[in-house]
Amino acid sequence: MKKVIKKMYIVMLISVIGITGLFTFTPSASAASGCNDTSSGSGYNKTFKVCGTDSGDNVIGSIKGSGNMTYGKNYWKMDLQRNVNGSYQTIGTRTGYIDWFSPSSRTFTNVSKKNAKTRIKVTFYDDSSYSYANGTVYSGYWYR
Repeated sequence: MKKVIKKMYIVMLISVIGITGLFTFTPSASAASGCNDTSSGSGYNKTFKVCGTDSGDNVIGSIKGSGNMTYGKNYWKMDLQRNVNGSYQTIGTRTGYIDWFSPSSRTFTNVSKKNAKTRIKVTFYDDSSYSYANGTVYSGYWYR
C-alpha cells in the first residue's frame, strides 16, 4: 500500500510540475535582449523563436523556425514596442518573410534608451499584401 501511495505522489508531483511548465511562457527580463519560443495563431501549428537584441544605438529583431516542423514562406510584420505608462506602443515597423531554412532579422536604427520595457511583436500573414493576419508572437522583454 505504501508503494502505491508513493507512486501516486510521484505521478502527482510530476503532473503539477508539467502543468506549471505549460503556463510559464511569461517573458523574462534581461539586460540587453529578450527571446521567446511560442506557437502562433489559430490556424498555425508552427513554432517560431522571436528575439530582440540591443546593438549599440540599434535594436535587432530576429525570427527563426523552432522545433521540428517544416513550412513554406510566411510573411510577417515586426513591430518594435516600448512600454509607456503600462501599455506597449509601436516605435518602429519592418516587414519581410521567413522560410524554414531562411531566418529573418531586421535592424531598428537609432533607438533611444529610456530604461523601459522593450519587446518585439511579430504578426504573421498569409500573403505579401499583409491583408490576413493568422498569428502573433512576442519576444521576451528587456529594458532599453
